[in-house]
Amino acid sequence: MLRLVGILVLVLSFMSVAGSAAAADCRFCLDSVGLQTRDGQAWTAGQPVTLVVRVAENAAMPLPSTAQVVVMQTDGDRTKCLGVPLRLVQSDASGGLYAGLFFPFRPARYDGKIVVGTDVQDITFDVNQMVAGAAPAGELPAAEPIDTSAPVPPLVSAAQLPAVGAVALAFSLAALVGLARQRRLRQPAVI
Repeated sequence: MLRLVGILVLVLSFMSVAGSAAAADCRFCLDSVGLQTRDGQAWTAGQPVTLVVRVAENAAMPLPSTAQVVVMQTDGDRTKCLGVPLRLVQSDASGGLYAGLFFPFRPARYDGKIVVGTDVQDITFDVNQMVAGAAPAGELPAAEPIDTSAPVPPLVSAAQLPAVGAVALAFSLAALVGLARQRRLRQPAVI
């Protein structure tokens, strides 16, 4: 029984040390993430949302005036990396509030990285979960909108279609000849 208590105390003390070390790993730790529209209304397709990020400051160093979010996934699927520049809009002794405009290509959960100073951390936000109220006022940096209305390019162009058809026909004929040959070799010889 005494050994069990000793092991439990050892494990709990290790967990408290590991937790404090993890908290000290970042100078500007991500505290909260929210999405808001400029007018406080519901998001509509084609319109930007304001990405608002609260960063807790753990060091005596001043907060950088800018930060960057890199969107890498949409609903868990990899996507073209999209940079969302953020600007420091408010700061106090406990940290700062960064904001920037993001053009979602559809209502989804977006995952990526946030870079504040030299700290890089994971970030997730969902367009379906908007925060009530209007976004910070003033001019904010904006990500480049992505035009997703373009049709998906075909694998084969119209000019390449005859060549692809000829290759497919040749492959099919070669496969048929190979099967017929294999059948002939498997048949017993008639004497």
